[in-house]
Amino acid sequence: MSKQEQIQVGKFIEQYLFSRQEISLVIFLVDIRHDPGENDKLMYNYIIKSGLPCIILANKADKIAVTKVCETTKNLQKMLNPIGDITTLPFSSERKIYTESVWSLIEKYINIK
Repeated sequence: MSKQEQIQVGKFIEQYLFSRQEISLVIFLVDIRHDPGENDKLMYNYIIKSGLPCIILANKADKIAVTKVCETTKNLQKMLNPIGDITTLPFSSERKIYTESVWSLIEKYINIK
């Protein structure tokens, strides 16, 4: 994506996040196998600036060893949200593992309104 396209996409995202009244929760997906890239950090900043409730899902958790999921999720949290005020959870959409805690948390936000 060119720099000009990135700027246009950024403006669209900002407008959407700041103008939609119906957003109960932003679910920010990151790939658990990789450190957050510049685009991940940029998106995270858009979300934080919006002031909307957010959770971070470390997707593709089935692609790494089960013994490394917890540690890797914590490391992602530290890289994106070092103060730890945003919940970061592992998730696997393919194998449907780690889903119970995620859905439980999402339901809390949905039931607020």
